[in-house]
Amino acid sequence: MRRRDKEITDRKEIDEVLTKVKTGRLGTCSRDIPYVTPMNFAYDSETLKIFLHCANEGKKLENIRVNQNVCFEVDDVADVIVKQPTCASSVAYRSVILFGTIKELIDLAEKNKALQKIAEKYAPQNPRIPFADTMLTRTNVLEIQIMEMTAKRSPARPAYADPSKK
Repeated sequence: MRRRDKEITDRKEIDEVLTKVKTGRLGTCSRDIPYVTPMNFAYDSETLKIFLHCANEGKKLENIRVNQNVCFEVDDVADVIVKQPTCASSVAYRSVILFGTIKELIDLAEKNKALQKIAEKYAPQNPRIPFADTMLTRTNVLEIQIMEMTAKRSPARPAYADPSKK
């Protein structure tokens, strides 16, 4: 990371961003052509996995079937900091970029577990009941195994002249 002063190294803060943010962007690549798709997702901090669901066809699936290496990005924009002159303005945010491998889940029990995590995130008020096998068969569920992850915030944490006041 170029700006080490903006790096987030606290795992709890990284987990908070990945849990809080509602939409992530899945980056896939095939034949040297990148493709980015905004997607809803659930994060499992214990297994370091991201779960996604999607249709059973489309460009991202075509890419994944050729190249299982992916990138996934989320950002939590807190505020726009307007200054004068305008070019001095900034954005307050936290972001996470991760790299990993992706696969389509086939096992119905694994699919159900992943979809339960997604449902818990987006519809916590709904009762937790297993999804019907017919629905699980029709639904495509993707799993990213995280291999590498970086996170940063802006603005950077303030520098302290007196180390005892950190």
